[in-house]
Amino acid sequence: MKKIQLLVSGLLLSAGAFAQAPKFVLFEHFTQASCGPCAAQNPGFETNILNANSQTVRHIAYHTSWPGVDPMNAANPTEVADRVAYYNVSGVPDVVLQGNYKQGGPASMTQADVDAQFSMGSPIKIEVTEVDNGATRDVTVVVKTIGTAPIGTFKLYTAVVENPIDFTTAPGSNGELHFPNVFRKMYPSTAGENVTLAPVGGAVTFNYTYNVDTTWVAANVKVVSFLQETTSKEVLNVGSVGDPVINYTLSNPNNEVSNVAAGTATSFTFTSGNSGSASEDFVYTLTNDAPADWTSNFTIDGNSFGSTATVTSNAGSTANIVVNVTPGATRGVVTYTLTVSSVSNPGSPVMSKKVYVISGVTDLIVNNSGYVGDGATAGSAANWGAVYTNALAAANNTGYASTNDMVMQKAIDNLAFTGVNNVYYNAGWTFPALTDGVVLALQNFMDGGGNLFISGQDVGWEIADVATSGFITPAKTTFFSDYMHATYVADGGTTNSTLTTVSTDPIFSGIASAPINNFYGGTYFFPDQINAADTAAKVIFKYGTSARVGGIRAQTANYKMVYICAGMEMLNSANSNEILKRAHDWFYGYQGTASVKELESTQAGMGQNYPNPSNGLTSITFENIDQAMNFELADVTGKVVYAQQIAKGTSRIELSTASFSAGKYVYRLIDAKGNSVSKSMMIK
Repeated sequence: MKKIQLLVSGLLLSAGAFAQAPKFVLFEHFTQASCGPCAAQNPGFETNILNANSQTVRHIAYHTSWPGVDPMNAANPTEVADRVAYYNVSGVPDVVLQGNYKQGGPASMTQADVDAQFSMGSPIKIEVTEVDNGATRDVTVVVKTIGTAPIGTFKLYTAVVENPIDFTTAPGSNGELHFPNVFRKMYPSTAGENVTLAPVGGAVTFNYTYNVDTTWVAANVKVVSFLQETTSKEVLNVGSVGDPVINYTLSNPNNEVSNVAAGTATSFTFTSGNSGSASEDFVYTLTNDAPADWTSNFTIDGNSFGSTATVTSNAGSTANIVVNVTPGATRGVVTYTLTVSSVSNPGSPVMSKKVYVISGVTDLIVNNSGYVGDGATAGSAANWGAVYTNALAAANNTGYASTNDMVMQKAIDNLAFTGVNNVYYNAGWTFPALTDGVVLALQNFMDGGGNLFISGQDVGWEIADVATSGFITPAKTTFFSDYMHATYVADGGTTNSTLTTVSTDPIFSGIASAPINNFYGGTYFFPDQINAADTAAKVIFKYGTSARVGGIRAQTANYKMVYICAGMEMLNSANSNEILKRAHDWFYGYQGTASVKELESTQAGMGQNYPNPSNGLTSITFENIDQAMNFELADVTGKVVYAQQIAKGTSRIELSTASFSAGKYVYRLIDAKGNSVSKSMMIK
């Protein structure tokens, strides 16, 4: 391990503008001692989220006045009601993460949520200290601006909580005896304290005095203070009494996602510094999940390191950090994580920033990171992501990789999606299956010519069931109708137990009836019933012999889309492989002016070239060649670069691609009447 001395640089002010302190994660939790679902979900939330992240998570539990008796609400019903109204809470249990990031049941909160919020960092640092005077306590809250703060109107809320409150006899009807971080009082009130943030490098200070109620266990009482933007409700940061000393800063990178070809170097830049009053030793570590033929390193002020470095950082100093990555020939979406920790203050939590590199990917499997529908199953849609990777491997695709919805959104927003032709969105039974950010990113992708496959048993219900879904937003409603080309009819049930293809569909007809398995067990069986929303959409699957629709495809001038209401994980592997292969081949099968009508006008068929991408020699199969036909290969400009006649009865040709430039091509089969079928190929 190499150790270097960082010197105070002339970049202090400019780097300070981008400085980020660790962002503590705030869960505001609405619960009740007579709420049955609270008793079912709260213990797991405490174990998996609160206790597992004690250094980084802060928690306030507001006990509501309903559905039954709760003495913790009776102690302060008015202020609890104010926070209930602030977040429009209509039922318990309900948890609000970071003010506006996520709201749902305790079981819906995941480790990924905690990691995502903590890694974001904040330009605001909140320090809380307290003097115990016995019956009263004096609280000082210092709000430091260490980087450029967002524009907005801010309020500081300072809450007194008691952690824990334990009973020997359940105080309500749900049997709970143990209650963490129970809200007691808000200062100066639930209206909050107006805050004008100081310039970068400055601070504003607030002082409060509160009485320690004789009914509280004084040793268990502490203060949690958080800064919130009033319009968006975003919580910028949190501080509490007894927080660890944290002096390191680490900015967000200049960009989060890069898409480069094999052998092409790319880099990400950060600034880091010491916001404390004394020099401190920091450890920087770079980790990744890259294939063996990818290389990386990082530099600190020009000094190069492989994976770790210990540096001495003077008070007030800053340093420039560059993460360098060169992909190898192996395709992938790779995560690089830069972390910083303190040797001098080992109690400081580790701060991390993630960046991503995409290389060689043409087909991207996107596993939704939302929670599994029953709220009790750990993980996300990645639990069954192998269904998709196995299917694309069976389709002989050599350009596929997997990631999650958050990385996909970042990649599209960062204009780092070059070369990705198709997205296979694995929603399964997860919530929310889609977010506003994800659908807007997918719209940009599809408007630019990208194709989408999406499946999941409650996608339609989530977006469109006004009566019971709590996930409906205008952006998602528009996406469902205008890009998925679907209308929602009804939530599913056990009668929607078999997918049967529509025999007249030229793409999916002939697939064997696919039993829909109760993958999630219990009564969790909800394959939606939908309809095609417009003439761009075609019904491709129904449920059994009924008229109920379970799948559609759509084609516009910009994109192709397939939506299957049952999750692919609910099907047998032979069925999921065939459905995904048909979608894959359709996505690659028609380019330019080619259409389904043109395909239907000829009995001839043409397979996807193999291997694809081709790096020298590729094979193309044919079916029903009952007359002499012409074969053409064209580049992306439409220029024909190769042509030959295909004799009657031909079943396969071998095509040498060694003389063609790398890139995307279209090959087509044309009969004597000018009818054609076409597919695309990639040449390395």
